[in-house]
Amino acid sequence: MSSAVTEATARTREYAARMALSDAAAGTLSFLRTIPDSVACEECVAAYLAIDRYDVLKSIRELIVAGQVLCTYADCTICRERRLVVQTRAGRPRPFGK
Repeated sequence: MSSAVTEATARTREYAARMALSDAAAGTLSFLRTIPDSVACEECVAAYLAIDRYDVLKSIRELIVAGQVLCTYADCTICRERRLVVQTRAGRPRPFGK
């Protein structure tokens, strides 16, 4: 990678680290970190946090911008349905289909 790209990436990470998360985003991240595999669909997160699905989607978007989570198709740890789920970026993403 060029030094300009590396420098821009470092600035983006610094900015994301300084961002203050909303209460819904902090709750979503805390919930994901407490469940196995840190994977859940937005409906299960909404039910756990007792907030509207729309608010959960906004918090997921906020966490994606902050670099804390990513979305992928997988089985939800809670409801076991295969759908678009959110997972933390702590580890490597699981391969599709596993």
